[in-house]
Amino acid sequence: MTLSENPHSESFDPSRRHTVIFEPSGRRGQVAEGTTLLDAARQLGVAIESICGGRQTCAKCTVRVEEGEFARHGIRSRADHVTAAGERERYYRQLRGVPETMRYSCDARVTGDVLVTIPPESQGQKQVVLKAARDRAIVVDPIVRLYYIELEPPEMDAAGDRERVLAEMVARFGLRDLEFDLPALRDLAPALRQRLVSRNLSGTDAELVEAPAALRQAQGARVGGEPGVGAVTLTVWDDHLIVRVQPGYHEQAVGLAVDLGSTTLAAYLCDLRTGALLATASAVNPQVSYGDDIMSRISYAAEQPDGRRRLHVAVIAALNDLAADAARRAGLTAADIVDMTLVGNSVMHHLALDLDSGPLGASPFTPTTKDPVDLRAADLGLNLNPGARLHVLPLEAGYVGADNVGVILAEEPHRQDEVVLIIDVGTNGELLLGNRQKLFCASSPTGPALEGAQITHGMRAAPGAIERVRIDPATLEVRFKVIGRDEWANQQISKSANQQLPTSTPQPPITASGICGTGIIEAVAEMFAAGIVEKSGRFNRKLSSPRHTTTAAGAPAFIIAWPEQSATGAAIVASQADVRAIQLAKAALYVGAQVLLREFGADKVDRVVLAGAFGSVIDPYHTMMIGMIPDCDLRNVTAVGNAAGDGARIALLNKAKRREAAEVARWVRHVSTPLEEDFQKLFMAALAFPHSIDAFPHLATAPTRQ
Repeated sequence: MTLSENPHSESFDPSRRHTVIFEPSGRRGQVAEGTTLLDAARQLGVAIESICGGRQTCAKCTVRVEEGEFARHGIRSRADHVTAAGERERYYRQLRGVPETMRYSCDARVTGDVLVTIPPESQGQKQVVLKAARDRAIVVDPIVRLYYIELEPPEMDAAGDRERVLAEMVARFGLRDLEFDLPALRDLAPALRQRLVSRNLSGTDAELVEAPAALRQAQGARVGGEPGVGAVTLTVWDDHLIVRVQPGYHEQAVGLAVDLGSTTLAAYLCDLRTGALLATASAVNPQVSYGDDIMSRISYAAEQPDGRRRLHVAVIAALNDLAADAARRAGLTAADIVDMTLVGNSVMHHLALDLDSGPLGASPFTPTTKDPVDLRAADLGLNLNPGARLHVLPLEAGYVGADNVGVILAEEPHRQDEVVLIIDVGTNGELLLGNRQKLFCASSPTGPALEGAQITHGMRAAPGAIERVRIDPATLEVRFKVIGRDEWANQQISKSANQQLPTSTPQPPITASGICGTGIIEAVAEMFAAGIVEKSGRFNRKLSSPRHTTTAAGAPAFIIAWPEQSATGAAIVASQADVRAIQLAKAALYVGAQVLLREFGADKVDRVVLAGAFGSVIDPYHTMMIGMIPDCDLRNVTAVGNAAGDGARIALLNKAKRREAAEVARWVRHVSTPLEEDFQKLFMAALAFPHSIDAFPHLATAPTRQ
């Protein structure tokens, strides 16, 4: 069979250019009509797998062309904005089992504006998701417990299997209010009658060779001599519902704790008996294709036909993939997961539960429910054990969600004497301030700038993204580090010399694909410290440097990486618009902290905790330099990683913490900072670096950053 490698006969006009946006990296640009999506990705510095070299054979470069209006990008994306699948693509797509919704990027040629999602398996450089569980002391007392029982063979006209099991559970464990979940009841009769065997070293079946001695003794007394018949392990949820029946003796039950972030998802698979962390898995939230921030997703859900359902289905599919991935890493399957906890901001909470998020988008920002939600995981389409339960932690307010409750469980500010400020930095920043006396919370809509989105050369944290920046205040020369490389890029390189200084150990040249959230914050902070940017945020036009340039719109910019240091061949800059975006984001967080301090009745904080995937890698010094956090001894500013995910894990392993979460969510007092009378005045003052009024004496005593 001969298949044409270039089946397209369309005539393209290369002078016409179309916008192509790739998610989850967020990279965008214009390409000539007729360019394949694979070549467009290469031009924009986006890596897509392609083992066959673009011959439509290997199925490694598959992508999804999204449909709909994407107002934040100013485009309408359609599947027919790329050429139809050619003969080879159709043949190999069928041969490889590739769904019709996916396209070979090496075959699809651009004919209009498109937004393209690259699934994890097609990404040449996998997304770096900075969410990891911390070692924490957790009292293990899960809501799920295992019970092993043995029943005598039934006699004629005896009670049913269900009734015999329930009677035995009363007699042996005193559990009088038990009932069977339907999937478990269906498994009961086969499990009670299954003849137990295990595999010996020779590969043949050997009866109960690994069973406990008590079980082996019970088999010898069994009427009829059927080994193992009548022996089952019951998985019981909250001492009243049997959710799983397993034949024989079992010691392990596993659960999954999930932090559903606007940008990233993190899952922690735990042994519910020992509390051991068995595996972690993380991924990009697929909803980023429909909106970078929560407001854009509220709009998408409300305005697009079937938008809410589409967002719900996307995140449930991602959660199923995470569960399967975490289970596989632990040598298990998703069907072994019998309990799950979930945290997320209010919008993520509603979209996961398929609730109407519309009321969250307008005052008074009323959620459908604030209380904890308990339901069967299968009711949401989660592919876990058929009887698995899902517990969703409560919300605090319309824009302060279950993820913030998870942070409280993990950091316990309500049990401390110090005045603690906790900032969960992300697309939607959430703040907690207080101690055991009183606790306040607020939400600050920082937007996606802190995660690299809507920045001139912004991208999310992935290999090749600039994450660290240093600027010499005397020479204005720049050093930077990219994710994936330990060393700093060229110690000195100027536009005139354009030569890298030799190093003792030759290394491959470092090239940058863009700049992520930590990189842009450090770039702006270093530009301010070097006098490139003034206190107001405007560029200092009195300074002269070859690195000064302008954007296509004529706005001032500063070159962080020269074209020869860039994967795309274009200079990577920090522009006036980028500085402004950081000003708006940092001012929102600072004012939130300022208002909470006022409500609490304090004039300073004793300790600052930076939480979240972004907060775990951000440098406290640069954060304070630009005025994102209040002045504090930098020794008392700490990063704790994904505290929301840790809180979900705590709730998974300790049922009393679920009750505590419900109580503290109602005890903490919410402050709506934008409704404060002087909010605009406070916000304008906070736009300056680090602030137009407030002093930051601890910056003067901070050690110099290398």
